[in-house]
Amino acid sequence: MNLNRRLFLAGSALGGAALAGCGKAAPGVAEKPKVTVGLTYIPNVQFSPFYLAESEGLFRDQGVDVQLRHHGTQEGLFTALEAGEEQVVFASGDEAVVAAAGGLSTLRTCATCYQSYPGVVLGGPQVAALADLKGRRFGVPGRNGSTWFTALAALAAAGLSESDVEIVEVGWTQVSALTSGQVDAVVGFKNNDAVQVAAAGFTANEIPVVDAATPNLVGPGLMVLDGKVDAATLGRIVAAVKAAEEAIVANPEKALAATEKHVPTLAEPEQRATASTVLEATSALWKRDGKVSLEADEAAFNRMAGFLAERGIIQSAPQELLVKLN
Repeated sequence: MNLNRRLFLAGSALGGAALAGCGKAAPGVAEKPKVTVGLTYIPNVQFSPFYLAESEGLFRDQGVDVQLRHHGTQEGLFTALEAGEEQVVFASGDEAVVAAAGGLSTLRTCATCYQSYPGVVLGGPQVAALADLKGRRFGVPGRNGSTWFTALAALAAAGLSESDVEIVEVGWTQVSALTSGQVDAVVGFKNNDAVQVAAAGFTANEIPVVDAATPNLVGPGLMVLDGKVDAATLGRIVAAVKAAEEAIVANPEKALAATEKHVPTLAEPEQRATASTVLEATSALWKRDGKVSLEADEAAFNRMAGFLAERGIIQSAPQELLVKLN
């Protein structure tokens, strides 16, 4: 997604050597695999499971030495992964499939952190359903990335083509574009743009785009280059993140406290309240059938690859999409 551009290993030059870690362990002491997990862009409460797993030693307890790394704003989503500066990256499933189909053929998903796709349509008074988009001004950040895939899925679900709406490229200004009346609806993320629109005092119609039972888009998860990290190490990282998510669901304050170390402004009451709202919306996306899950659904990935090919985003589906952890 352009995963929240506003809004998972380091080995560095050793590349595959990161699987076993760097340096030598003391005699008789098992060496923990050293991995760098890439987190996209600006530190945010949405990354709190990783912050908590780090601060409470959940990665360590799983026997993995994990370093977290935030990307630079001008950095490509998978650039550090390709360079060996990261071995795992947190990114959107749809963008991973597009990258794999576009040349990064060994890119795989090993876990899906958001069991519900976060992309939604936020409509003004005249757009209460996807069919209402017909003839309306439809704001998108651009014609690429997860928000664009969300827009295409919205049109497909409504039986509309791009020519049935007026596509308006508004950059990352969906909130102001909608609240000022520049457009009649926008695409955005349920745990970001929808929260900002509500905070602005604007009542928007939040319209789901992806069918929860048979999704054709998959949201953020953990991506890896095939063969660079062994399945056992990946499984331990996934287990630590899952434990962190479960701890946050039980006690959201843990997430805020862990995030504050990376986002000091959360010490301010207003900023903390906003982060709490974002966290509430985000943690709801982690659940499947009411429970936290990081399972990657192969059928959903296959549907997504088919949809993206049908819409001309990719020429054909990659032969392999997932890394099996068991």
